[in-house]
Amino acid sequence: MMKTSMAALAAAFLATTASAALAATSSLSQPATELVMPFDATSGKASYAIVSNPYASSPGGGAKISTHWIFWGENCDELANYSVCLTERDTIVVDPTNMTTVDENNEASGPTINLSGSRGIITVTAYETDANCRPFDQTGEVLSRSGIVGTFTVADTQTGYSFGNDAYGLNTDASGFSIELPEHPTTDGGRYVLQTLNPKTLDASFVVLAHLEVEDRVARPDDENATYTAAFYDNLEIATSLPDIDLDCLEFRRLAGSDSSLIPNYATPDSSGILALTPDTGRDNDDFLYAVVGEAVGLFGASSSGKVQLD
Repeated sequence: MMKTSMAALAAAFLATTASAALAATSSLSQPATELVMPFDATSGKASYAIVSNPYASSPGGGAKISTHWIFWGENCDELANYSVCLTERDTIVVDPTNMTTVDENNEASGPTINLSGSRGIITVTAYETDANCRPFDQTGEVLSRSGIVGTFTVADTQTGYSFGNDAYGLNTDASGFSIELPEHPTTDGGRYVLQTLNPKTLDASFVVLAHLEVEDRVARPDDENATYTAAFYDNLEIATSLPDIDLDCLEFRRLAGSDSSLIPNYATPDSSGILALTPDTGRDNDDFLYAVVGEAVGLFGASSSGKVQLD
C-alpha cells in the first residue's frame, strides 16, 4: 500500500467549488461522500484503488477526514473494513492484498489484511473527524460532504490487459445525514445502458454488476434478487434479445466470448453498440444498479460505467 500527496491533482479539483460539487447526487467527475469501485484479487488478476482528499476538512479536526473502507464479496459478505486518515490534499493507493489502517501521520498501524483469492466491490465513505483523526464510529458518524475522489485499475496478469476508471461517486441527501442513490428507472422505457465495442473483436472482457441499497445511511450491496431484461442494439439500431439477468448481490461476468456471457456466443452481433438492461416492473426506487464494463482488444483496454435512462 502506498500513500503520497498529489498537489497537482488537488489543484485541479480545487477549481470545483463545494456548492457545485453538492449539486449532483452521483458523479464521475465531482468529489463525493462515498465511492464505489470493483476489485479483483483472484488468481491471475491484480487491482489498485486510489482515493484522494482534494480539499475536505473537519470543523472539529482541521484539515483532515477519516475514510471508512469496506470490501464486499460476491455474496454480499463483508470481507474487510478499516479506516484511513486522509489529510487535506492527501492520496492513498490501496492494494487489496496488502492493506492496513493508516493514521494522521501516514503511518500504517494494526494487522495487514490480504484478500488474495477474492473479488467484489469497495465502498469508501468520508467522515468528519477530530484532531486525532479517529475513525467515524468514535467521532459521531458525521458524513463529509463531497470529500473524496477515486479511481481504480484492474489487470489480468496472464493475458496482459488492464483497464481503469473513475470510482462511482455518491453524495448525501439535502439533509446531509444519509447517502442518496441516483433515481432508479421504474417507468416504462427506463433502463440501464452499457456501451460496448464489437463483441466479436474482444480478446478479453468482464462486467461488474452490483445491486446497491442504502442501509444505516450509507450505500452497500443488496442481496435481494432483481431481474433485468437484456437487449443489444447494434450500430444500425437493430435489437437482439438476450437472456435475462438475475442478480442477487453482485456478479463478475464476461461481456462476450462464451455461452454464459451477457452476450452469449449464439447471439453475438458483429458491431459495437449498447447493452440495455431493463429492471422488472416490481422494483421500487430504493435501489440502484452499479455497472462497470472492461474490454480489451490486443493491448488496448477500455472501460465505461453504466448510464441510466429514466424514460
